[in-house]
Amino acid sequence: MLPDPWLDEDTVTVGLRPSPFPDRTRLLDIILSAVPSPSTSGIVVVGDRGSGKTHLLLSVKEGLAETMDVRSFAGKPELKTTSYGALGAAPESGGQDTLPPGLHILRALASTLGAAEYLYTPQMGRRRNKRRTQTARPPLVLLVDDIHYVDPPSLAVLLQLIPGFGATLVATADSRRPLPPDLYQLWEDGFLEQYFLPPFTFTEAHALSESVLGGSVQRRASSLLAAMSGFNAGLLGIAINDARSAGLLVQKDGFWTIDVRARCDWPGVVAQVQAENAARPPEERHALELIALAEPVALDVVEHHFGRSAVEHLLANHHIRLLAGRPPLVRMSSWLRGEGTRLAVPRPRSLALRLGVEEPALTRESAPTLLRWMTWTLDCGLTLSDELLLATAPAADRPSTAELVMRAAAAVAGPGRKDEARLLRARALVAEGLLGEAAPELRELAAGGGSPEVKADAGSRLLALGLLGAVPGEAVPGVPEDTGSGENAPGDGGPQTLQEVSGHVVWNVREAERLLLAGAAPEALERSTAAMAAIDADPALEMFRPGALLRHVVCLRNNLAWGQVDSLLECPAAFVLPTYLAVCLDVARGYAELSQGLPRAARGTLEPVLAELSDAGLPPVLAFAAALLAYSEALCGNPVQAMERSGQSLAALQESEDPAGLLPQLSSLYLAAAQDQMAGNPEHLLALAEQLHHQGNTLLEAEAVSLLTLNASSAAVDDLVLQRRLSGLAAEIHGAGGAALGTFASALLDNDPRTLESAGRSLSADRLFAHASVCYSRAASGYEARTRSGASRRALVLVERLRNAFDSGAVPPLGWVPGRAGG
Repeated sequence: MLPDPWLDEDTVTVGLRPSPFPDRTRLLDIILSAVPSPSTSGIVVVGDRGSGKTHLLLSVKEGLAETMDVRSFAGKPELKTTSYGALGAAPESGGQDTLPPGLHILRALASTLGAAEYLYTPQMGRRRNKRRTQTARPPLVLLVDDIHYVDPPSLAVLLQLIPGFGATLVATADSRRPLPPDLYQLWEDGFLEQYFLPPFTFTEAHALSESVLGGSVQRRASSLLAAMSGFNAGLLGIAINDARSAGLLVQKDGFWTIDVRARCDWPGVVAQVQAENAARPPEERHALELIALAEPVALDVVEHHFGRSAVEHLLANHHIRLLAGRPPLVRMSSWLRGEGTRLAVPRPRSLALRLGVEEPALTRESAPTLLRWMTWTLDCGLTLSDELLLATAPAADRPSTAELVMRAAAAVAGPGRKDEARLLRARALVAEGLLGEAAPELRELAAGGGSPEVKADAGSRLLALGLLGAVPGEAVPGVPEDTGSGENAPGDGGPQTLQEVSGHVVWNVREAERLLLAGAAPEALERSTAAMAAIDADPALEMFRPGALLRHVVCLRNNLAWGQVDSLLECPAAFVLPTYLAVCLDVARGYAELSQGLPRAARGTLEPVLAELSDAGLPPVLAFAAALLAYSEALCGNPVQAMERSGQSLAALQESEDPAGLLPQLSSLYLAAAQDQMAGNPEHLLALAEQLHHQGNTLLEAEAVSLLTLNASSAAVDDLVLQRRLSGLAAEIHGAGGAALGTFASALLDNDPRTLESAGRSLSADRLFAHASVCYSRAASGYEARTRSGASRRALVLVERLRNAFDSGAVPPLGWVPGRAGG
């Protein structure tokens, strides 16, 4: 099971606090440049527990020159510390210690440092009065991790190496502890520099993930692992290695991504958590075990069994978190620490805890929030009623709790409740993105002889998966079929049953497709908006959001409603949605970016998506994403990658059940554009335009002709017949998108530089930057031909600004236009 780290705000905001440095690289550079400086005697990096202090010190050790004598002192094995256990310990001499303690410390420290090559040794020879040049002593650098743990006498002697040996100290310290007095005095005297290490962020976690894995990592994967580890750099590194060994982290299409089908037992995390818990007092250790096994747990229950001081200490050290609300509840600080604790508790101890702690108020209403307690009960061999187990249904649609719900569904014993349990399991599979496993289960339930409620729910979910192409689009009983005429639209009285509501959504989506392909873009947007509004109004229809959203964004783009596209795709809720829905958001975002003429931005968005879609069981969505990426690669001058993506799109198109649907037709359009871009001739797009003309798909035919005019290497750019054809098609398309295409076509036909420049400004305001670039380029050539060099330079500057935007890979903000020359 993969947790949902976004369910509580605290987990996210801990990684989003402002940082004085853009990333750790800058702080690392500052330290590496300061160490050789004669004016720097010491550097202390202060940070929260888990903020990456040890990782930073390891990076310092790797970055120091080989000519330096680097010695490490720490209590953590990552630094491979030199043993200095004698520091502060009196020698075993039967209590008869004739030497002062400080001398023992100095001797232990000297033996720790050991002999070095720069020590002077006189050589045997006849002429002793000849002076020999002593080898220069290399700079001594002392790396001390968690210096607040070093006892005061040892620290005092250690600091004597700074003036005595000219050593430079680089140390880390916990921000929750005061600096040792000796270090504080050095800082006050100006011999010590102090830097505050900000809490770990998503960006830094991504950089660490790529460093550990040695390759590109999906942002979604690194963010998930970072939140799972509670933004603890050390735990994140262990988790990455565990996930890679277990196959939870796999490489697909050049990216490390999460394979939700893999099972990971987190051996490294368990060992780390076990070692940490073993060092705690028994009360704290047992309290952590209870909280991990049954979270969230009432605060007063934990205090009653293990004492208030133990709980306060755990809270103060951020091992557990207090949840808002009444009564106050506590849970683990991070999912991985909880999982490590849960896996480390032996079965007898777990059962003893379960029987020794009073049971919470477990009701049908509280069951979805007490899933941990319920699954813990089942793991202990105890039983729960079928009613309580099936009451966990609201948690079945969340990726974080899907596996726990499946375990609850598997424990349902009553023969008459088996269909409900199967539906619960199918919903959990859909939430985890395992659509191929969920579809047969839903199909059997929809066609079976179970209760009407189960049949209706299963049928609606089949319809939702049908919008994504995960299942064949067969008709489901009770749902109006799409006739393409509007005759079967739901009545004005409003739908009453779940299947009627589902049919209403599907009818609106299909009607939006039909209207859009016919060129009625505003009317299509009305239908897709109605579908999205119905989904927003009824949580039971959330499963329809991925398929409806993809069509809705296409409608918004063809109405140039970019503001709505941005607000829709930047919704923070994207992070709590199932994988297949989050992927659909990214596909829609890539389509919007490419439609604006930003291939590099679209390429950056779509590349990681293909890794997620490769085995998701959504052929139309995969074909669409691969075709968009193929065209982006072709525009970026990467023919090999474009060919590879084209093949991927073609293979997915052959698996699609509905080749006449909007997504497969858009895929064919961008696939043809990619092939023509690579070949430098208009063969594929011309053939597709003729085919679309015979089918009456006005909008896609206009889009095909428009893409022909954007291919600078094709002779079709200057073809007057094509320009007239585009102008005629644009006149048949309703709405802002058709008007913009008409402006573009008219400017090309007129071929007047002033008209072209004016059209470029208008198209830039509409965010059709590729079309605007063509207009500005032609305007510059026209001005040059008329010896208007000033106007030509103005147009060329505008072209250059657009090309800089294309090459940057970033998406300009809403309202951005290239601007006037010199502006």
